Amino acid sequence: MPGPTEFEKVATVGDLEDGQMIQVHAGGMDLNLARIGDEYFAMDNWCTHASAMLNMGFLHTDTCEIECPLHEGMWDLRTGQPTNEPADDPTMVFPVKVEGDDILVGPKE
Repeated sequence: MPGPTEFEKVATVGDLEDGQMIQVHAGGMDLNLARIGDEYFAMDNWCTHASAMLNMGFLHTDTCEIECPLHEGMWDLRTGQPTNEPADDPTMVFPVKVEGDDILVGPKE
């Protein structure tokens, strides 16, 4: 299975402000790491509809969704489920934990 096989440090708390997202790497994958308030979310950074990088899209902090920069497809950051067409396939999400100032992403649950 792609992605991290154990929790890996991908960033520090100071790397993201509230409402921001960045590309990180874990387990050989490009992941999108997003921060909403004090919560962090990690998902596959590639759109399941077209070849676009989701960290270049839009973060909807009020609904906890990410919008693809190409065709406005959207996914729930908590579940990876599509919430707006043309996105119709889910994407992988990964657990995130914070230890001190380190942000770690772990294996798919």
